[in-house]
Amino acid sequence: MARSAHRALRALLLCVAGLAAPIGEISTADAQQNPLIARGRQQLDDLEFEEALQTLSAALVRAGNTDEDRAEIYRLLAFTYFALSRPEEATGAYRALLALRPDYVPGNEVAPRIREFFGRVRAQWEADGRPGLPPPAPVTIAHRSPPQAERNTPVTLTASLEDPSRRVARLVLAYRQGTSDVFRRVDATLRGAGYVATLPAEAVRPPLVEYYFEALDASGLPIASRGDVAAPLRIAVPAPGGSVFGKWWFWVGAAVVVGGAVTAGVLLAGGEQAAGQGTFVVTLTE
Repeated sequence: MARSAHRALRALLLCVAGLAAPIGEISTADAQQNPLIARGRQQLDDLEFEEALQTLSAALVRAGNTDEDRAEIYRLLAFTYFALSRPEEATGAYRALLALRPDYVPGNEVAPRIREFFGRVRAQWEADGRPGLPPPAPVTIAHRSPPQAERNTPVTLTASLEDPSRRVARLVLAYRQGTSDVFRRVDATLRGAGYVATLPAEAVRPPLVEYYFEALDASGLPIASRGDVAAPLRIAVPAPGGSVFGKWWFWVGAAVVVGGAVTAGVLLAGGEQAAGQGTFVVTLTE
């Protein structure tokens, strides 16, 4: 009975989101190397739309994506934004997909209303002269992460952009305390030639704070990042009374924080190992 009720609820939610079934993937002879694509697709199939959005945004700005990878990410993002009732971003993602795969049309795995929506987007894209090629110049974010911060104290972060095509409309700071909280997002402020954003005092607590910068274009699509949801930047936050022979080490960037003292080395960061980060915690006993 419980399994039958779960299937019925899932079918109802799929209909509400505009999806008739799990949406599959673009067929390609090349295996996708970016593991965040499969994770984002599974989250979308599981109706975890906010989680899928974070994962796919991170996937889009990862280095090494092929054209097929980018096409699949844009396709998944288009469905995710549509399910979240964000038509402007869904339009931008689908137009970016069409610039890479002009032959793509949603199949019967999605509801008619979503096919109609993307049909209108395609018609406008064609009326606009099928824009999107050649690809614009890449955007890069320059930022130096501080190795540690004092607990319960705001941390001001600065970043600068290299944006030859003037594509960036917003720079966003995403942050969380520790490694398990949700990321909160705030807009960075343009100040002179760079951007400034502040980690609030309540987020700066032991053992660490995680964050990343994400650049968005005018349609709200991510086009560059410094760190991301799967590999965030980290700042160690020493606990009160820490010493060189205390009970914790943090490994962040290129410096090791041992009980609050910074020395040369590789840095430990918080509570559990992070994929691709070489991040772990060693607990010492006295």
